[in-house]
Amino acid sequence: MNIFLIEDDPKVQSFIHENLSSEGYAVTAFERIPAFDQGGEEPALIVLDRLIGNQDTKDHLLAIKRRFPKTLILILSALNSPHEKAQVLDLGADDYLGKPFSVIELSARVRSLLRRGNRTPDYRQVGDLIFNVPERTVTSHGRRVDLTNKEFQVLKCLSTQAGKVFTKFQLLDLVWESNLELESNVLEVTIMNLRRKLVEGRSTVEIQSKRNVGYWLEV
Repeated sequence: MNIFLIEDDPKVQSFIHENLSSEGYAVTAFERIPAFDQGGEEPALIVLDRLIGNQDTKDHLLAIKRRFPKTLILILSALNSPHEKAQVLDLGADDYLGKPFSVIELSARVRSLLRRGNRTPDYRQVGDLIFNVPERTVTSHGRRVDLTNKEFQVLKCLSTQAGKVFTKFQLLDLVWESNLELESNVLEVTIMNLRRKLVEGRSTVEIQSKRNVGYWLEV
């Protein structure tokens, strides 16, 4: 099973490479985030150091996920505050291991991640919003936008194509899957709450609407 190891500390890189190789993994090591060849093999796992030189590799997570949609990412970092961990996980990392760590724990986390098998995560970006569809989360500028299940579903529907108009009845059918009474304002309340939360999250994405026409996202 192929693992990419991205770590700029030679000693740490050698230590991880030796231990993972001894467990039968095919490990390819890099000292910096490479310009992945579009024809290259997709690794099962990327072990990624949080800081490469003065570069915070969290800024590359979405691009890596787009390039390797099935690849799992384990972040290694000396930054261990709950906020730092939550931010990186929301941006697309699959696990986060704080430094210093033991090889026993590293190996266990690698095995745990690889047991997830053939899951195919779905990440998409609309404006400054990043959707993690399997986890049903949305982040804006690295901060999670706290949405209810229905709010997430409505926003996900609208995000499938920015500018596309969805009628009230299309959204009710797609999200609530029921024939609600015409006078019901459940969608209007959901849209109102979404607009407020997008503003609070400092997103520039807006939900536009026109009476008797429908709703759409404007980026």
